[in-house]
Amino acid sequence: MNPGDESVRFCGELLAGMADRGVTQAFVSPGSRNTPLVLAAIAEPRIETTSVRDERSAAFMAVGWAKGAGLPAIVMCTSGSAAAHYFPGIVEADQSGTPLVVMTSDRPIRLRGTGAPQTMDQTELYGSHVVRSIDGETIDEPRTSGRSIVDLTCGSVAAAPGAVHVNLPFDEPLVPTVEHRAPAAEPSDRPPDRYHPVGTFERLAGQRVLIVASGRQEPGFAAAIDRFAQSVGAPIVADPQTPVSGPNALGHPDLLVSAHDDDGRRFVLDALAPDVVVRLGPLPTSKPLWEWLERSGVPQIHVERSRLGDPLGSADVSVVADPLAVLEAEPAPSNPNDYAARWLSIDSVAGSALDAALAALPFPNEPAVARTVADLSPAASALFLASSRPIRDVDAFATHRGGRDVLANRGVNGIDGMISTAAGFAMATGPVTALLGDVAFLHDATSVAEVARLGLPLRIVAVNNDGGGIFEFLPQARSDVLDRVDFEHLWATPHGLSLREIARSLGMPARQIDDHGEFVASISSPIDGPELIEVVTDRSQLLDHHGAIRLAISEALRGSDELQ
Repeated sequence: MNPGDESVRFCGELLAGMADRGVTQAFVSPGSRNTPLVLAAIAEPRIETTSVRDERSAAFMAVGWAKGAGLPAIVMCTSGSAAAHYFPGIVEADQSGTPLVVMTSDRPIRLRGTGAPQTMDQTELYGSHVVRSIDGETIDEPRTSGRSIVDLTCGSVAAAPGAVHVNLPFDEPLVPTVEHRAPAAEPSDRPPDRYHPVGTFERLAGQRVLIVASGRQEPGFAAAIDRFAQSVGAPIVADPQTPVSGPNALGHPDLLVSAHDDDGRRFVLDALAPDVVVRLGPLPTSKPLWEWLERSGVPQIHVERSRLGDPLGSADVSVVADPLAVLEAEPAPSNPNDYAARWLSIDSVAGSALDAALAALPFPNEPAVARTVADLSPAASALFLASSRPIRDVDAFATHRGGRDVLANRGVNGIDGMISTAAGFAMATGPVTALLGDVAFLHDATSVAEVARLGLPLRIVAVNNDGGGIFEFLPQARSDVLDRVDFEHLWATPHGLSLREIARSLGMPARQIDDHGEFVASISSPIDGPELIEVVTDRSQLLDHHGAIRLAISEALRGSDELQ
């Protein structure tokens, strides 16, 4: 048989097997060596193929799509350095437990270790950052069928969500001589049960319980955690990504746990210290919260589906399982007490103080931008939050209790691939509002052209403070051994660029907004296509604005009867 015919037959078997398991989306970057894979993807009617020129963008779009759809996405590329550009997206998939199937095309095995063009060692390319690496045989002498690779791949993803790497060598000719037709579909397998009850919550009886919920969770989590919290009488401290909406959910948890007196003591957590903390999900965004969890000595139960361990090392009990599955399977004791009511009372005080503090600041300011985007963007749209300041500002200044779908790349907390991830999420779920900083925008600016070309319903709100605003909060900005000129040059990295002009040059409608009323009206309007809203702020005012808000919160809470 012609090698091109055999290659496409093999890939057709592989792609059909993926479709049988529920895979419906493939992101393809242009190249020659991946022609058999691309032809098989085109022929498989159950898989939608999307062309993305930049492999790094393709990987992050696949991550965003998989997070939105809850299904594995495929990325496929040609041989050589193209595969290396997948690495940042793969690391995010690995750390966040996002299912991803990475199909890299390779030169024939006989050319490995030679100077053949577009050839490098692609075996085990991603090391420990993938759940499994599968190296296919030469297709002209197949010893591994496409279906067996499907079994290995999908089995690995089901057992431990993350990325699986399938490296496939193809010999020439790459184009078949006959038209390929997709094989008949097979019934999909039921995913394995990933949790077995072990009496996780028996020790909560008669205790004051604080729930810390973080990360994106499975559908149904909000209702399950609401029932659990009301049963055990626990307040819920939730991360921006975590869906909470019940009466025990705190609206301003970061402001509560970071409130401090003149000596720097975080008095709320000291006054209302729980007997037990139930942690559901990965490390929360709020640094004051996880610093307290790390040093408090309070017993902690940690439930997380990731294969990665507890980064704080403070959990007395660790359960590797889906938090929703545990909440649904484990009985929750009834603890009638006023513990949650006391937390909710001071939460109301903090909310009123926040309203007053924000009203006193001139617009545009970054806390107000974050709150407006999180609280007023269309209810039918999802919210994507970039790393660095955006997710932290939403954590601090927006209201947490709500049913909005919130997404962020918090696996490794990088700033690359932000626009691409939001674009993939929009492809899977519909309209998305993305809140980015200027450095994150510039890092992934080429993806603006892809969003515009595809006409995706993505509104990008880019805060331009001319550099890395997060570094203003770090010791480097106030160090006696660092000159401010060096700090600006090597950490803050001002660029002097107009983000709206860049977006327009790449085909996306864009504008700058400075008026608060116009900003509120624009953010709350429906999203019917791609657009950029640029908000220019003064980086030198960041610390003053944050400090004024947090001081007002601390002063208001110190007088609360619940803390006496």
